[in-house]
Amino acid sequence: MRRLPSFCALVLVGVFATACSNTPTQPSVAHPSPATALSALSSSTDGNGLGKPAIDPTWADGKTVYMIGPHMIVDAIDQQPNLYAQAQELYLLVFPQTGLPQPGAGPITLPSGYEPQCNPCFHPGLPPPFVYHDHVITGAPGLGKNGTAGEFKGPWKIILLMYNPAHANSTTFTPVTSATALDAAETAGGVFLPINAGGANPYEIETGNVLICPIVSSKG
Repeated sequence: MRRLPSFCALVLVGVFATACSNTPTQPSVAHPSPATALSALSSSTDGNGLGKPAIDPTWADGKTVYMIGPHMIVDAIDQQPNLYAQAQELYLLVFPQTGLPQPGAGPITLPSGYEPQCNPCFHPGLPPPFVYHDHVITGAPGLGKNGTAGEFKGPWKIILLMYNPAHANSTTFTPVTSATALDAAETAGGVFLPINAGGANPYEIETGNVLICPIVSSKG
């Protein structure tokens, strides 16, 4: 996978370290190139997520669970390689827009009727191209992966993907809600944009950062 520079953590920490607020535009054909996204990331603010703990809805094996009060470890792939090697995947699935969404924009509803989990999330330092997104993790409480029926904490390595607007804007669109479905979508093609052209996986950009946070089910 392609890796984002370590300063990307300052931006992507905002995705998980503050609560999602409601506000967007309509996703469509235009999408930021990796160079454009990285340029935006370089001017990010710290996004420490002060205040009440975040409670972010997340897909896990087709069910909705919740991330609570996440903590980001910047550049864990280099700074804590053993932790990184043990981390499961946490995917950020971005819905692309025709233009750059600005604070104060309203929530989007896709032609299929689906609304992103973050709709949008204008976190401190988060570049506008990423504000509409879903989260998908590889396991969750009670699903038999490193946890019990109540909660567990990861760690999670953060990986970025972007929906193909032709797919996302289809009236028959259904979101990817599990790691298994994500793998199948990448194999089939057409679901995600190749934002890492030339990489081992053309659809994924690995941030190199790790998230530590409780994941709880709606019954937890």
